[in-house]
Amino acid sequence: MQEPDGKPLTICLVAGDVSGDQNGGRLASALLELNRDIRLVGAGGSAMERAGVEVAVSSTGVSTIGPPDSVRAARSVLRVWRDTRSLLSNARPDLAVLIDAETINVMLARWLRAHGIPVVFFFPPQVWLWGQWRLPLVVPLATRVLSAFREEAEIYKAAGSDTLWVGHPLRDAVRVNEDPAAAQMKIGLDPARPMVTLMPGSRMQEIRDLSGPMLGAAKLLQQRNPALQFSIPLASEELRTDLAQAVRQSGLRDAVVYNPDSYAVLSRAKVVLQCSGTATVEVGLLGIPSVIAYRCRPLYYSVGRRLMRVKYIGMVNILLNDLVQPEFFQKRVDPVHLADEVWSLLTNETRRRQIQMRLAQLPEVLGPTGAMKRAAQAIMELLQPCARPQTRPLSAGIGAQ
Repeated sequence: MQEPDGKPLTICLVAGDVSGDQNGGRLASALLELNRDIRLVGAGGSAMERAGVEVAVSSTGVSTIGPPDSVRAARSVLRVWRDTRSLLSNARPDLAVLIDAETINVMLARWLRAHGIPVVFFFPPQVWLWGQWRLPLVVPLATRVLSAFREEAEIYKAAGSDTLWVGHPLRDAVRVNEDPAAAQMKIGLDPARPMVTLMPGSRMQEIRDLSGPMLGAAKLLQQRNPALQFSIPLASEELRTDLAQAVRQSGLRDAVVYNPDSYAVLSRAKVVLQCSGTATVEVGLLGIPSVIAYRCRPLYYSVGRRLMRVKYIGMVNILLNDLVQPEFFQKRVDPVHLADEVWSLLTNETRRRQIQMRLAQLPEVLGPTGAMKRAAQAIMELLQPCARPQTRPLSAGIGAQ
């Protein structure tokens, strides 16, 4: 499908971290299923590239916790900002989809709107969690907002934004389609032994802050039960060297750092010790009890807690409005506290069953399957009439079904 000037209809996708790249890849696949003739360009990573996006800017390392607080982080943001603007100028997209990564994407949205290019926010700035002061910044820039969360969609809609609740893409993505025991053996784990999974985060800053306490907790747990083994899935291959070095320095035995290609190994975990983030939803959908740990600079934590409109920081706890996944922050993120909590979840069967019963309610809260198809259709509706697929409009999101 082409425009009158012969240029193919073009959509630019911009993601700034690993989870954004994964969602960008899923969205790209859904868009191409609707229209194979569109051109997809963008800033992202390997997941988007595998899905068929012409990734001209590597941007998955740009996400930071709080404002960029180092020369290196600031340079990374500025590089992505400069290179993505150059990409947009050259590609002249008909529409841009900005995925999460608020630091860079709000700036890009201003530039795009100034140049007359429609802007779709997918996983928009979190007005639901962090207060509504962002609304005046975001709503005037957005042609459409696609939200994974019902409450967030309602806030944006009430502020006057064209907003659709499409549901959460992990409802489709979190599946175990291979033999978990075989997957464990493939990476050197013993299916007969109990396994705890450590997930210290997807950003280098999180790895620096959390790998030490988590590995220290793992050593304490192994002293209590020498049969325990540990899996450490990589959020991205770039983190392998640092994580593997941290494991070696900790002296932890029977720990495997691996690059996951499915949820099979993770599904065998008895308990997960993890950083706050998207992974908490993945683990929740698998029904695995987990412990959340989070550290950041004291100023960011103090300001963030004052701005937050919710009682919890873990997404599963926020969605279920209950402390289903225990949370540890700042000074309480130490090996002893973490090990004691994980041990309780390993050994207290009554508590495990109660948690799993609450986690079983999560899929309904996240919405029905098919989120990426709904998001892709909502995006295609904004393009020229000749580019729209022959499908029923979804202008009311999930509620229209």
